[in-house]
Amino acid sequence: MTVVTLTTDFGGHYAGIMKGVLKRIAPQVEVIDLTHDIEAWDVRSAAFVLMSSYKYFPEGTVHVAVVDPGVGTGRRALALKTRRYFFVGPDNGVLSPASEEDGVEAAFEISNREFMLQEVSSTFQGRDVFAPAAAMIASGRPIGDSGRRVEDWERLVFWRSIGERRADCEVIYADRFGNLTLSLRGSDVELNNGLELVVGGRSFTATKVDTFSELRSGLGLLLGSAGFYEIVANRESARSVTGGTVGSRVSLKW
Repeated sequence: MTVVTLTTDFGGHYAGIMKGVLKRIAPQVEVIDLTHDIEAWDVRSAAFVLMSSYKYFPEGTVHVAVVDPGVGTGRRALALKTRRYFFVGPDNGVLSPASEEDGVEAAFEISNREFMLQEVSSTFQGRDVFAPAAAMIASGRPIGDSGRRVEDWERLVFWRSIGERRADCEVIYADRFGNLTLSLRGSDVELNNGLELVVGGRSFTATKVDTFSELRSGLGLLLGSAGFYEIVANRESARSVTGGTVGSRVSLKW
């Protein structure tokens, strides 16, 4: 049984409709909701969620991500084959961190009408293009049948710059607890105590910790489960304390 995952900013009934289309075309597939709680139009957060999640699914899983502020415009619809998976979504960068990490083997613009519903809305291509295409691929239809092969696609890069005892980066995700994930990996730099933070122009001090409970008060820097550093507070929202949000620039000194 092939798995299809869904990552969207839809909320409401729209994700349910996509699942209906998937099951109607490919009733044998298992559809898993990765999340539909991405902040509206937040391509960066969706890209991070997909990148931190895709590898925990069976090989051959079709990952669909639809956070699409450019829906109905000239942006392309993409189907990507990577070393172990398939990715389907708009050509706006949402697929690139995950797919490139796994290794893109082929990329196609979804243009074959057989991979779409008969009528395609300019406002709901998750239903009319991405769900049908994912269902066809999950059913075993060759991904190359989806349309013409392309060699370029929109790439989203999580920005960071590392110097001596300093790193500049950005917030790429904020979870429901208010923890702020940075575009700085544990493999990029080993942080020490005595941290000075500047978040969106505001200065703070922080403690390097391994668990939330180590932090008695104030802010901490913790290496999260996805391998990226996070600004955290114990039973408090680091987002509220710092005013940081996705896209905020962060400077660290130690």
